Amino acid sequence: MNISKDTLWKGIIENLFSDFLWFFFEEYADQIDFDRGFVFLDSELEKLLPDNEGSIRHADKLVRVWLLNGEEAWFLIHVEVQGYPDEFFPRRMFEISYRCTEKYQHPVVALAIFTDKNRRYHQKRYYHSFMGTTHIYEYNAYSLIDHPKEELALNTKLFAIVMEAAWQYLEKPEDENLLAHIKLDLIRRLFKRNVDKDKIRKIIQFISLYVGFTKPEIQHNFVEELKLITKADKPMGIEEAIQEELKSQGREEGRQEGREEGREEEREHAFHKFIPQLYRLGMSPEDIAALNDIPLEKVSQVIENWQDSMLTEPLETEEE
Repeated sequence: MNISKDTLWKGIIENLFSDFLWFFFEEYADQIDFDRGFVFLDSELEKLLPDNEGSIRHADKLVRVWLLNGEEAWFLIHVEVQGYPDEFFPRRMFEISYRCTEKYQHPVVALAIFTDKNRRYHQKRYYHSFMGTTHIYEYNAYSLIDHPKEELALNTKLFAIVMEAAWQYLEKPEDENLLAHIKLDLIRRLFKRNVDKDKIRKIIQFISLYVGFTKPEIQHNFVEELKLITKADKPMGIEEAIQEELKSQGREEGRQEGREEGREEEREHAFHKFIPQLYRLGMSPEDIAALNDIPLEKVSQVIENWQDSMLTEPLETEEE
């Protein structure tokens, strides 16, 4: 199953936001009123994004946080995954921060997380000067490549294991058996921590899906081993990431097609693509049907057709 990294980052940041703050903002975390909770404002952030964003996808989060002294703070989080050249990135961070401050009249704490190898694009400062007028805007930045896996493995904060899992993308081994070993080792070490079970479930989602397998037999062996580790009869939840990704794909397909019959054809194609992928992950037809609001009869028929096709051709896979 190929879930976009942007979706996974958005999900894990929201699911583990307290741990996220203790990892990235330890110096200030004791000022935050965690008991009041947080308000995630993704829809508001979309309205504030610069007009020139186009179709580029980013993992952006805007979060409203209360401090112990009663004041509000707004956290702007950006995760940069691809590492493509973007000369306008610092300006983009500046513009979003400015628009947030202008609209909400509260301080904005900005953080950019870079999860690729190219330090050239890991910028943390916007500078513009023209005819004696100068703008300088600096924001927090974290480059994963500057924090080795060994360092993260020794870090006792829970979100450190999420960042360690992100190294799968930086150093993906050619041997997918080794990739499976890396994932399972992370999960075993996670279970040794005294951590809430729901948080464990969310992190396993991230570890399992962050870099996918292309070989069905390795995927199957990984799922079986994961069941043994988690003592579950099916893989621990991947629901939120899957639901969000499918909804996004559906909206995009609908926009591109523009006709009802076209959208129906796209949905039919999606069914025949993701239902077998979920089935390969170990989910039962009943779970797939309930999770995606699809009639069980349709799910069973798609799986049956796929099993027949496997006799003559491999399952379609996606490349990152």
